[in-house]
Amino acid sequence: MAVIAESPRNDVDSSPHKHVLQSLKDFFISPRWLAASLFIGVWHVGSVLMDTRVVPPPLTVFRLMWRILITGLFFEHLGASLVRIMSGFVVCLVVGTVIGVIMGSRRSWEPLFKDLVILCLTMPGLIYSLLAVMFFGLSLMAPIVAVSAGTFPFIAVNIREGVRALDKDLLDMGRVYHVPRRKVITQIILPALLPFFLAAIRTGFAIAWKISTLVEVFGAQSGVGYMIRAGFDAFSVAQIAAWSLLFGGVMLSIEYGILEPADRYLARWRPKVGRMI
Repeated sequence: MAVIAESPRNDVDSSPHKHVLQSLKDFFISPRWLAASLFIGVWHVGSVLMDTRVVPPPLTVFRLMWRILITGLFFEHLGASLVRIMSGFVVCLVVGTVIGVIMGSRRSWEPLFKDLVILCLTMPGLIYSLLAVMFFGLSLMAPIVAVSAGTFPFIAVNIREGVRALDKDLLDMGRVYHVPRRKVITQIILPALLPFFLAAIRTGFAIAWKISTLVEVFGAQSGVGYMIRAGFDAFSVAQIAAWSLLFGGVMLSIEYGILEPADRYLARWRPKVGRMI
């Protein structure tokens, strides 16, 4: 009996060239561009129907954004803002993680922090910003304290729920088989906590930059929030919109360029859910 060998198929879809073209296609043909186009369209219609001093046309704002970029003014103030944001975020990440682990693993200690966490969760970020500026003035301590106080409860709650969601059977099995504590931490506890930790980072970072910007609005001599306040003092809606959109673009770049790839890489072992129903 003759056996016909199947000729190797040239899988075009797996070629690097095809992969690059598919990535570009997915990038340009994306629902996010439709949403952006609808937003700009509604914005343009609003600027036509209303006073352009109140609602400046998109083209006016985009020209101002370009001018802010090419003069280097944006990067100067962005650097000052990022220093304040990251300083406060690192502090609140450490504090929130420690408190979350204690609340989740020690039920007897939870009442010690529970009321404080709930109170800080419900307090508006505006209050933290105002109090921090009144206490610490224009120093770096103002955004650090405001960001830490306003952000740590969100991180603590996420970490607490992650600790409570740990599989007790796996921990008991590791204890029965005398698995070393280091392996229990690195192979059972940390992988289980990772999704909650990543969610805490994304939520905390989003809140941190909002509170830090508020601190700059009320008490700073540099930063994106300071320039937004300058636009408010000059009654320039275009300047407020330009600085806000530029800063929002930086936050989107951090989300899609750092946080999302890190999430995919660190959680690559988790099974993906295609659909719920």
